[in-house]
Amino acid sequence: MNYLILFSISILLISCINYVQYKLNFLLDINLKHKIKSSTKIPLSGGIYLLISLGIIKLIYNIDISINFIFILSLFFILGYFSDTKPNFLPILRLIIQLILIFLLIKISLLQINESKIFFIDKFLDNSLFNLIFTSLCIIVLLNGSNFVDGVNTNLVGYFIIVLFFTNKFGYIFDLNLFILILLAFYIFNFFGKCFLGDNGVYVLCILVSYIFINTINLNSINPIIAINFLWYPAFENLFSIIRRYVSNDKLDIADKKHLHSILYLFLNKRKILSKFSNSFAGLIINIYNFFSIFVSFVFINNNQILILIIIINIIIYLSIYFKLLNNLSNRFVSKI
Repeated sequence: MNYLILFSISILLISCINYVQYKLNFLLDINLKHKIKSSTKIPLSGGIYLLISLGIIKLIYNIDISINFIFILSLFFILGYFSDTKPNFLPILRLIIQLILIFLLIKISLLQINESKIFFIDKFLDNSLFNLIFTSLCIIVLLNGSNFVDGVNTNLVGYFIIVLFFTNKFGYIFDLNLFILILLAFYIFNFFGKCFLGDNGVYVLCILVSYIFINTINLNSINPIIAINFLWYPAFENLFSIIRRYVSNDKLDIADKKHLHSILYLFLNKRKILSKFSNSFAGLIINIYNFFSIFVSFVFINNNQILILIIIINIIIYLSIYFKLLNNLSNRFVSKI
C-alpha cells in the first residue's frame, strides 16, 4: 500500500469517526471554555483516531509496536477521556495517574534516557531508580506542556509533524512517514475546526512521540542535546505558564487563555487579520517558526554551543513576542481572557 492510499484511508477514517461522534453525541467539546473554537460542538476525536490508525498501520505494514505499548496508549486515552468529560477531575489526581502510567510505560517498554550530555545528570543515569525518575519527569513535562499548547488549531499537531519529520531523518525501526501522513490528515480537519485532539488525543500523541523520539536517540547514538531543541516549545510553555501564574497569583489548576498561542490568536482576531481562520493561522505561524528553529538545530546537531544558543534565542524570541503582543492588546480586552 503506498502513501496516497494510506492518506486516503486516513481522511475517510477521521470523517467516519467525526460522523459517528456527532450521531452518538459522544466526546464532543461543548463547554470547555479554555478552548478557542467557532462552533458549539466539535468532536474530540484525536485519541480514537490515533489508536485506530495505529492498529491499521500495524496490521497492514506489520510495524514493530508491541501490544503492551498499544495497551498503555489506551490507558492514556482513557485518562484523557475522563479529563475531557469530567470538568471536576482534580488536577493533582490527574497528575498522579499520569506518573503511574508513565512508570508503567517505562517498565514495560524498557524505555530510558541513556545520556543527556549534562554531566551532573549523566553521573546518575546508570542508577535505575534515578533513570526512572528522570525519564518520567521529562515525559510528564512534555505531556503537560503539550496540553498547554493545544489551545488553537494546528499548533500541537503541526508541531509534532515537524518533530517526526526531522526525527525520521535519523532512521527508525519503521517508516515514520506513516505517522506523519496520519497526522497530516488530522491536521487538515483541525485547520478548518472540524475536530480537536482533546486531552485524550494529546496524551496518546505525546506518549507516542516521546517513545519514538527517545528510542531514536538511543538507537542512533544521536547527540541528546538535540532533544531540548526539538521539544523546547511545549517544555518551555509548561515552565513559563507555571511561573506566570505564580507571579500573577493565578491558580495553577485552572486553565486560562494567556498562553502565547492564545495571545497571538487575539491579536490576529482583533485586527481582523485573516479573522475567519485566525485561530488556525495563530498555530500555523508558530509552526513555521518552530520548523525553522528545528531545521537549524538539525543542521548543527553536533555543535553543542550553537544548539544551546538556539535554545536561548528561542526563549528570548518567545518572551519578546509574548509581552509585545500582550502590551498591544487593550487592558479591557485582555481582562476577558
